[in-house]
Amino acid sequence: MHSFGEIFDIVPKSVVARDLGINNMRFSKLINQPALFSLKDTFRFAALLEVDDMVLISLIYSQIQANKKPKK
Repeated sequence: MHSFGEIFDIVPKSVVARDLGINNMRFSKLINQPALFSLKDTFRFAALLEVDDMVLISLIYSQIQANKKPKK
C-alpha cells in the first residue's frame, strides 16, 4: 500500500467498518477526514489489516497532509 485510499481498493470500507464495529456513516466521515481517527481505532484498523501500527499511522498522516488546503 502506498496511500491511505488504496486500502479501500483491496478491502471494501463497509467490511472494515463492520469489523471495527463502527457505524458505516461515521466510518465514511473518518475516511474523508482521517485526522478524526482515534489511536485506538487506528491500532485496531492496523491489526485488522495485519500491518504494523506505524505503517497505517504513516498512511493516515500522509493523507492528512494531502488534504490540507494550500495557504494563500
